[in-house]
Amino acid sequence: MAQDTTPTSIYTFGHSEATLVSHSSRTVDSDAGFLLPHIRPSDHLLDVGCGPGTITLGFLKYATEGKVTGIDVGDAVLDKARAAAAEAGLPPRGPGSVAFEKGDCTNLRFANNTFDIVFASQLFTHIPPPDLLLKALSEMRRVLKPGGILATRDAADVHFYPRHLDLDRLWTRKVCKAIHQGAANGDLAGAMMPTFVRQAGFGLHDGKVTVGGGTTVYSSAEARRWWAASSEGRLRKGEAVRDSWLAAGETEAEIDETIDALRRWGALDGAWYGTCPQRRRFSRARLPAPRPDIIFGLRTVASKTPFQDVS
Repeated sequence: MAQDTTPTSIYTFGHSEATLVSHSSRTVDSDAGFLLPHIRPSDHLLDVGCGPGTITLGFLKYATEGKVTGIDVGDAVLDKARAAAAEAGLPPRGPGSVAFEKGDCTNLRFANNTFDIVFASQLFTHIPPPDLLLKALSEMRRVLKPGGILATRDAADVHFYPRHLDLDRLWTRKVCKAIHQGAANGDLAGAMMPTFVRQAGFGLHDGKVTVGGGTTVYSSAEARRWWAASSEGRLRKGEAVRDSWLAAGETEAEIDETIDALRRWGALDGAWYGTCPQRRRFSRARLPAPRPDIIFGLRTVASKTPFQDVS
């Protein structure tokens, strides 16, 4: 039987309330700060995998005369994004507008050379490599204007402390296994992106690739309890994450063991969590049909002009 590769089937985290609690905490400053200095007021920007739109709406503070479009695969989450835009009084068309629509990152409906910037936060973490991930990158490259920017943010690695709770194995490795559809030794997307963007046609001709990094840490008691509860919620029966783990070969007992470890970690004074972001830059020589330079990592950007490091 052929594998189902529709947009909703390849997104392992789903859009349940437990997942949206985490997604709604993301802002343009927390998740796209590395891109903000490079947005021009007139830019047309595409946010792929926009979720509830909390990052997307923030781009309008910078693309004040342009247009921002957010796409996602879920109808309910797009309704939340549209409601947030309406509540903020943002127009759906014209200069300084934001629009949300259903879309598939592996088959974008937009014409070639449409956008100045294509952005994606934590998108590639959920797309099984290599074929679908490369197809999505190729589509993003196609809809970018010559000299446009591709900016992406994906986790390269995740660690939990103290180590004796074994959450690196119980959470991080099981997330990787689910993303790679049962393969035990796959990496998170951020670690793989330099290779894949080259294969998609970015940065092939001048060899200018710079990889940088950063961290996101949850260490306060409040943040730790919030993260643990959000993650446990994704492992409840009927949740997309739990189902993806089972499909990848994990057992109910192993999932219950993970939930127990998350609870103990969340309640343990001094415990903390860190994810490793990176920035990578990919520059493409100005050929007859030039395409963007790129920065990557947990953060990836393709830039309009030669770029100074903003790490």
